[in-house]
Amino acid sequence: MAKQILTVSELAEHLSVHRITIYRLLKGGTLPGFKIGRVWRFDLEEIANWMASGKAERELIASDGNLPDDQNDGVVNGAPAGTLSSSPPSSPGRDTRQRAASLKHPSRT
Repeated sequence: MAKQILTVSELAEHLSVHRITIYRLLKGGTLPGFKIGRVWRFDLEEIANWMASGKAERELIASDGNLPDDQNDGVVNGAPAGTLSSSPPSSPGRDTRQRAASLKHPSRT
């Protein structure tokens, strides 16, 4: 039987993660893949072996802090799915604004 080769997008869909997660794993050197020219490709059999070894789950968690959607049992970022934070998003503080101003105008410190 012919080997099934996947693209980055296909692998991301197969693993239920974002494409950027795939690139993070590649950059870290943990994901088995190869390049054809400038494009990454993945052997599905090698990916299955990688997943079976137990390295996949640890690396996926390390790369983006979350398990793939089908493995997180309704918990997203440590909180039950569907729960909202009671605190409003914070606005940039004075220090942040001062740093931004100093980057725009280095003479002002």
